[in-house]
Amino acid sequence: MFTEYVNEYVSKYYAMYLELIQSWGISPELSAVIIVAALWIVLYIGRGLSFFRFLMRWLQRLLVVAGLVALGFWLYCVGMEHKIYLDNKAMNGNNPLEQVNVSINGGDTVELMPRDRDMRKSVGPEFTLKADILDVDGEIENTITRTIRLGQSKDIMISLPTLATGSGDFVMPAPR
Repeated sequence: MFTEYVNEYVSKYYAMYLELIQSWGISPELSAVIIVAALWIVLYIGRGLSFFRFLMRWLQRLLVVAGLVALGFWLYCVGMEHKIYLDNKAMNGNNPLEQVNVSINGGDTVELMPRDRDMRKSVGPEFTLKADILDVDGEIENTITRTIRLGQSKDIMISLPTLATGSGDFVMPAPR
């Protein structure tokens, strides 16, 4: 009987709490951070007790270490350099393109003829590829622009004939 009363009491006030923070436009996660910060300030101000001082020092150290680890991981992901191999060879039943001009992130344009392969570098978790497919007269036949997300893969190869057909499997592992 007592536990049912406590559960009803807690769920009633928790629903009121959720309604209040939603009316303010605050997510439950942010409200938890605000509550922890407020408790931290209250305990820090009332640090006359040595246990709370000890607890605050370790909590501060833990937060600094966690922040440094998160910053290091973010810098690793943002600053990672990738090798991108551009391949204009016959693959998966697709014939090579007559001529294609490719640029990565708006950088220098590389001209690839049939059976050519070139390598470019990109920094960051994604890059934008722009491929101008030319016909035999050198006129632009088609322009393809794609944003490719790399994730943790260090090197990739892009099959330009497969990209030109519109197939989604144009990104392949890098050659060894």
